[in-house]
Amino acid sequence: MIFDIVLKQLGRHKVRTSLTVLGVAVGILLVTALSSFSEGISQTVNTELSYLSGIVTVTAKDISFQTFTMSELDESLLDEIAGLSGVDEVAPVIIGQLPNVGNVFGINLDDVDILNIDVDVAEGRFPEEGADEMILGYTYAETTGLKVGDEISTRGKKLEIVGILGYTSASEDSGVMMPLVIAQDVLAMKDKISIILVKPVSAGDAEALAREIDSLYDVQALSEKDAAREAGEFTGQLSIMTFAIGSIAAIIAGIGIMNVMFMSVRERRKEIGTMKALGATTREILSEVVLEAIIITLIGEAIGLVLSLGAVQVLNTLTTEMSAVITPSLLISVTLFALFLGVFSGLFPAREAARLQPAVVLRYE
Repeated sequence: MIFDIVLKQLGRHKVRTSLTVLGVAVGILLVTALSSFSEGISQTVNTELSYLSGIVTVTAKDISFQTFTMSELDESLLDEIAGLSGVDEVAPVIIGQLPNVGNVFGINLDDVDILNIDVDVAEGRFPEEGADEMILGYTYAETTGLKVGDEISTRGKKLEIVGILGYTSASEDSGVMMPLVIAQDVLAMKDKISIILVKPVSAGDAEALAREIDSLYDVQALSEKDAAREAGEFTGQLSIMTFAIGSIAAIIAGIGIMNVMFMSVRERRKEIGTMKALGATTREILSEVVLEAIIITLIGEAIGLVLSLGAVQVLNTLTTEMSAVITPSLLISVTLFALFLGVFSGLFPAREAARLQPAVVLRYE
């Protein structure tokens, strides 16, 4: 009964209802699209952490997940750290960005096995040590359309593409990998590196080894647990920030719904008064108006989510820097937010409708 009345009311002003739904759809689109970036970053960070299981990561002081590319260490630290008791293996890594290229990962190819990752070559081969060659990440190759045999010129050096990596879901997918000495050359980091990966003899000694390196050198050494804690703080703050920014548009749309519902209540004063005179309870009046607002919101949410799926695909094809992901948890969060928005937007107009006195309304309307 109430549902039929609500549908009838929504159909009375089709243009007004459609514009309100569109406003909600745009708000939900922004919430979902922005939040999908933080979800994608969270997934990538968690994947990266799984590769660093049992590994100590050494960077310059005050470097976080956002500023890894700014880390710069003296290459001479490698031998010093390698000489510590309890150290099994060390691997230097360079992370940077190049014009016409994007994200660059430089590593001695013999050191790749220090990571807990299967680096599979889907096409071609690995670059040879010291050669002006590179291998593309899976997503990078798909986005740019580059293939084995092509060349990229950057900073006066021509680098030949000799292979394409298989999909890993790590940051390497969206960049290129090259020998460490070549990365040092093109990034102007002679005798410098970004990160030192340290593998302890026993994985259980990673935290103790990280504390020892911290105390001996002017660097920042993070065990897997340290990195996970820092990453959790970063991704949590990012999720809150992106959801909050997108929510502003959705809240504006909610104010629009509230305005429309107030207009609807004022236009239907006589009808509502008649319903109350015929025995409609306050609860029924409240339910009708709130349900109307919820339906408008949920229709807008459904359209916004469909638009978001398309927007995320477009964004992922336009950038190799990061990947946007719409996860089930994000869909649940957006739906709950939309429900809250609908209830909140309809509650105050519903209270106004419920307070109408039949005798007064029918006398003056």
